[in-house]
This record gives sequence, structure tokens and C-alpha cells, in this order.
Amino acid sequence: MKKITLLFISLFTLSSFCFSQKVEVKTDTLSIPLSDISLHAVLSKPAKVKNPAIALIIAGSGATDLNGNQQGVENNYIKFLAEDLNQNNIATLRFDKRGIGKSSYSDFKESDLTIDLFAQDVESILSYLKEENYDNIYVIGHSEGSLLGLIALQKNNIKGFISLAGAGNSADIILKNQLKPKLPPAFYSQVEQIVDSLKAGDIVKNVPPQLNALFRPSAQTFLISWFKYSPEELIKNIHTPIIIINGNKDIQIDLNEAKILAKASKTEVIEIDNMNHVLKTISGDLQENIQSYTNPDLKINSDLITTIVNFISQTK
Repeated sequence: MKKITLLFISLFTLSSFCFSQKVEVKTDTLSIPLSDISLHAVLSKPAKVKNPAIALIIAGSGATDLNGNQQGVENNYIKFLAEDLNQNNIATLRFDKRGIGKSSYSDFKESDLTIDLFAQDVESILSYLKEENYDNIYVIGHSEGSLLGLIALQKNNIKGFISLAGAGNSADIILKNQLKPKLPPAFYSQVEQIVDSLKAGDIVKNVPPQLNALFRPSAQTFLISWFKYSPEELIKNIHTPIIIINGNKDIQIDLNEAKILAKASKTEVIEIDNMNHVLKTISGDLQENIQSYTNPDLKINSDLITTIVNFISQTK
């Protein structure tokens, strides 16, 4: 484990200078066709840069839109990430996940969703970018988006992969680790049995009412598909430059998860001081951390931007 490396620090002045200059940005709204629907996306790029590097930003879990927001939880972390990269002459593409925002469709059913389907959507977007003659493509996967990126990159060659708060363990292990210290032993035992059944690919018919929000029937197909993937194993097959980034104020994904990815990919963890799960700078306590999830005006951590910009500059 180490903080931002000397090489990244030595380039801070250059990237800070680029960021201080106001870059003219051209923004287009796209409808990217898939096999069954179209995804709503926003492409933003520096207007005066020919053939810029472009970062496909993949959001984390849940009903997350292209700004990084969910209903009742607005923090704009993806919007700010895209805007800050644009100001450093990097193009970005961000999108509403299928069934969310302007990517919603009339016959949407939660029970149809799987990790594999989301990963196929990412593959389709990568194909779209290649067809549009983007040569320097990067994938930035946040949280669950890191897993989706890893799955999609099993079949796609790009310039680089950036994992933000990505897990190394499979999701069933993450879920157990998150819930065990928060639940009474008897209650946790029920959770463990359900998770283990889903891990084995079996639908659980009799879910206790108090656990229905997490293990409702319409979500179980998704959970089964999610639990079968090991990010640790997937990242071993990625033959492209990789950077693993995590904040030390992340209360959802532990730094040990980043260590697992780093070890498997033979890279190092870039630990961003005082950055939380939604990429905001947290100098205080847990309450400040939680409040940042619903603060749409709080900008994201500037050291994160410097780290990503320098990684792209060195690998494009």
C-alpha cells in the first residue's frame, strides 16, 4: 500500500496548470443502440483537441443515472468527474443505465436484469466508440462499475483501465462482510443461508419479510449473476495498463479490496487521502461522510483528478 507515488506527485504542477485553464467543451446527447433498446448518454469533449483520449465512466450499483445520482440521493459525483476530466482535455462518455433515467423503457422488469446484461451494454458502448474512431479509450469503473468494466474488457482491448473503489472479492463475500457486524447473530445466520443459496444459483422462495428489500424475488436473478464473478480472477486476464484507486474515507469498500485487485494485477494501490466512496473529500467524522452522499454541490477530490489525468497522460 502506498500513497500517490513520486511520479504522480512530480507531474502535479503540469496537470494543475492544465486544470486552471478554462477549456471549451462540446457536449452531445447520444442514443446508443443496443440489441433490444437504446441507452441515453452524454459525450463531452474538449472542442479544440484533435483525437482526445476518452474515458467511458461506468457508475456504481443501484438505479444510478449518468450524473451518479439515485432517487433521493443526489451528489453528482459522475457529473463532476466528467467535467473535471474535460477541463484537463480528456473527453468523457457517461450514460443512464438501462431502465434508469432517459434509458427507461416501457416493458422494463427488474427480474430481467443481470450483471451480464449490464456488462454487454458496456461492450456495446465500447464498440460504438471504436466505430466513431476513438483510438485512445479508457474505462473508469466505479464500485460495481469496476466489475462491469472487468467483464467487458475480457473481450476488448483499450488503452487503460481505472478502478475506483472497486472490490476484489466477489459480491457475496462483500455483502457478508458488510452485514455481519451490523446484525444480531441469529439474523445474520438467515442472511448467510440466503446468500449461500443464491451463490449456488438457487432461487430462495421464503425470504423473511425483514430481508425482502435486499432479497426480494425480482432481485434474486441479478444477485445470482453478480455473485458468480470474482474481480480478483477477472483482472488477471486484463492485458492493458491498470490503476487501482481507493479513498481512505470509503465506508463501503475497504482498502483491503483494492489490495486484492492490486496483487492480482501486479500493480499498486493509489490511496487518496480523505476521499470517500462517492469521491468527495471528507476531513471530519462519519456524519460528514454520510451527509456528502446527498450534497449535489460538493465537488470531488482534486487529487483523484490529478491521479487519473497523469495516468492517462502516461499511457495514451
